[in-house]
Amino acid sequence: MSKTSTHVNVKVVPKKDESVERMIKRFMKKVKKERIIEQVKDRRYYEKPSVTKRKAKLAGIRKWKKHEAEFKRKLLNAEGGKNSRHVKKGKDSNESR
Repeated sequence: MSKTSTHVNVKVVPKKDESVERMIKRFMKKVKKERIIEQVKDRRYYEKPSVTKRKAKLAGIRKWKKHEAEFKRKLLNAEGGKNSRHVKKGKDSNESR
């Protein structure tokens, strides 16, 4: 075993008058929360540390770009929508510039 591996034991104790289907559903919810299946899929094949770092870096960039786009969208909505900057001006509206 490597030093970074963590063992997670997921236990589900049956509650009073609980069906087996409900217990399995609780078990699956705990497994998803602990990301056990995701870890198994990730560890199926060896991945070089440089590839892992590159993937993490790209994921961070994607997350940052998504956050930045969401921030800009919220900012535009707060200003009055997308078309608030591009309102056509008549001949007499030069005082705003």
